[in-house]
Amino acid sequence: MKRFLLGFKYAACGIVICLKSERNIRVHFCAAFYVLLLMRFYELSNAEIAAVYIVIAVVISLEAFNSALESTVDLISPNINPLAKKAKDAAAGAVLISVIGAIAVGLAVFGDLDKLKGISKYFFENSVACALLIISFFCWVAFICMPTKKNIKLENQKEKDNKHE
Repeated sequence: MKRFLLGFKYAACGIVICLKSERNIRVHFCAAFYVLLLMRFYELSNAEIAAVYIVIAVVISLEAFNSALESTVDLISPNINPLAKKAKDAAAGAVLISVIGAIAVGLAVFGDLDKLKGISKYFFENSVACALLIISFFCWVAFICMPTKKNIKLENQKEKDNKHE
């Protein structure tokens, strides 16, 4: 049982590592946050709710897999290699395909312009909700734009290289 529970710990660590080191996954989490917020204003069927949850999970999972694959390829092939590029591009392409599918689901589920106008009206008429929405936006921007662990390591390496010159 302990080994089983450790698996969840390792998985959670993997998610945290991705959030710290991959800007794109932070963008996907941000989009998921606003999609889940938007869902509260719609009377969705169980199938629509399931479709939204599935596409969120698929996009974020593929982004995490893409990050894992890129790290593995960099480890195996640190120099530029056409096959390494092919693997990385294919994984990135899989993420893009899932995002396009998620957008299609989003348009099908949330594409009612009258409903979107009603949601906008709600936020304009409710100053507390509007303020919270604006604050959340700036929090997400700060979260998305924070330096990634990879960028910090690269900057530290450049500083070391400059000191040796």
